[in-house]
Amino acid sequence: MRYKSVFFLFLLFSLSTCKEEEKPEQEAFIFGQWNFRCTGNCIQIYKLIGGKLYVDNMNSFREAPIITYSKTPKEEKYAVIAKELEQAFPKDYMMPRGLSLIACPVCVEEGGYYLAFERESEIIWWQVGNIPELWPEEIRPFMQKLVQTIPLLPEE
Repeated sequence: MRYKSVFFLFLLFSLSTCKEEEKPEQEAFIFGQWNFRCTGNCIQIYKLIGGKLYVDNMNSFREAPIITYSKTPKEEKYAVIAKELEQAFPKDYMMPRGLSLIACPVCVEEGGYYLAFERESEIIWWQVGNIPELWPEEIRPFMQKLVQTIPLLPEE
């Protein structure tokens, strides 16, 4: 009987000290362009998460305060293109400047480029203007790659 009690106490102690395995938060890379002065589809935003690429299902930022995405990912070839763009992202320059407008004096009227990294607990975003001459030198190669990449991806 004594052995059963000791075993039960040991089992209870070991179960109470076990921590639930924490899952790392999955980070999403979000990028695209938007424009307020247009008709039709005025927003083209992509979300790369878990190796899959999703496209927004909105026509403008005016539709909702939160970007929503299609439930079905695009073909893997598009996710590969988006991953290459993410790898080129200038984190050393951009991360300290999170939650800001960059080279964007007329973003409100003219639109621009939207960039973000999203986790369950936070989102860090940037809006970059669409005038290349105003882009800081540190982000110019990435922005040129972004401008070249967006037309390669499906809109819907």
